[in-house]
Amino acid sequence: MNILDELWYGNLTPMEYTHIETNPEYKATLALFDRNLENLKATLNDEQIELLEKLLTANEELSNITELDCFKAGFKLGTKLTTEAYR
Repeated sequence: MNILDELWYGNLTPMEYTHIETNPEYKATLALFDRNLENLKATLNDEQIELLEKLLTANEELSNITELDCFKAGFKLGTKLTTEAYR
């Protein structure tokens, strides 16, 4: 199968190729985030924790939108570069 067939049939999932979880800088930053989040939650009442959770959910949604836009932009750039290479 070629790459277009793989993409069409769902065999190619770009999200699966991320190696960010093995990146030491990512791991350290995630650990720092988790520690700070737990420390902050320990100082909040239930209503404030609920508000924080809503904020974190909205932030995750924004991140997902941004990641999709970046993926699309990268794909379009790659396509333009490939097209230019054949001129």
